[in-house]
Amino acid sequence: MNSGAEPQNSSAMATPWGAMSILFFVHFVVDSHGTFFSPLIPLLREKFHFTLATAGLLISAQSMTSALSQPLAAMMVDRWPGLPWLAVGIVGSSVAFTAIGWSPVFWGVALAIPVGGLLFGLCHPDMAARAGRLSKAHSSLSVSIFVTGGRMGFAFGPIIAIAIVNYLGMEWLWIYILVSLTATTLVIWHLPNPSNLGERKKEGSPNLWTALRRAQLPISLLFGVAIVRALIMGNLGGFLPTLFVDYGMGLWSGGFANTVLFVSGALGVMAGGIGGDRVGKRTIILIGMVIGLFGMIAFLVFPLKYSFISLAIVGLGNFIPMGVSVALAQELLPEHRGFASSLTLGGGWIVSSFSSAPIAAAAEHIGLLTTFWILPVFLALGVAIALMLPRDLEKLGLS
Repeated sequence: MNSGAEPQNSSAMATPWGAMSILFFVHFVVDSHGTFFSPLIPLLREKFHFTLATAGLLISAQSMTSALSQPLAAMMVDRWPGLPWLAVGIVGSSVAFTAIGWSPVFWGVALAIPVGGLLFGLCHPDMAARAGRLSKAHSSLSVSIFVTGGRMGFAFGPIIAIAIVNYLGMEWLWIYILVSLTATTLVIWHLPNPSNLGERKKEGSPNLWTALRRAQLPISLLFGVAIVRALIMGNLGGFLPTLFVDYGMGLWSGGFANTVLFVSGALGVMAGGIGGDRVGKRTIILIGMVIGLFGMIAFLVFPLKYSFISLAIVGLGNFIPMGVSVALAQELLPEHRGFASSLTLGGGWIVSSFSSAPIAAAAEHIGLLTTFWILPVFLALGVAIALMLPRDLEKLGLS
């Protein structure tokens, strides 16, 4: 019996680079086509003649459906981990999000966006649960690499969409479905199924409601941080291309602004994951919120031609807490990893989804840059929430 245990322990300690790489790529693909709509808003408005307020409603619809579907999807993934949630979500969301390019009528675009959001939300709890369960010895690394893939997807999604539309035409956006099919093939053939990763609920383990009540203080505060992050990234990512086009800087500049925002965010995720193990998760979350606040103020104060520097600071600050928050939430709810990740990855978007429409409506009257002054207020609130986070788990009686 002992001789059989040693290889198992050795295997458990090995870093699962192959599976982590697949999750990185899959998260990249899912999140990249989730960003196709915002950089194409100027072209879609020209084609279908809808207002900026309508664009805000569509951004809210995408945020709301992707956010609301994640907690529900998480409970299904935790309950039935062996079903192909991820494969269905990848292909379905890809078909829906690329439809904004090849749909000949506006109602097709308006329908595709919330449908894509629902299927987009279906993917994330499954991916996050797989990442958290890949290796107990390397869970923080697995989660950070998984999250970084998504940030890189958000970063390059706008450029991918603009490149396809610019060189081939908007109706050719469907070719990205082929990339999604490749990702789905890797999931089905080469990625361990969540039900086979060796983690089972122990006898007498708490149900979801009991676990949430036990960890209600830190979970509530992490949810608050997630809301702030979503408010900033959802509205910046959604309206930056429109802002740059309105100021005469062109669609490519607007797409590149989103790329800068999310590439720096990917660096922030990795920096936060490394720093969280060294200086503490609470400290890293606080540092990230402070950096994001200063970057957002700089973006609004200095001329738009210098905004790429400030956007890099905003992205870095807002994403430093991300991987750390996911890992911490999964530590607090170890029997419900899918739901824990849905709170920190998608939960904030439930609240944030209600902000895009009023921000767009206000921007119709006073301009986007002036309206964006609400965003530093949200970040200041994020700093306050981070300060309220308990300094260690021992004080919570959870360890």
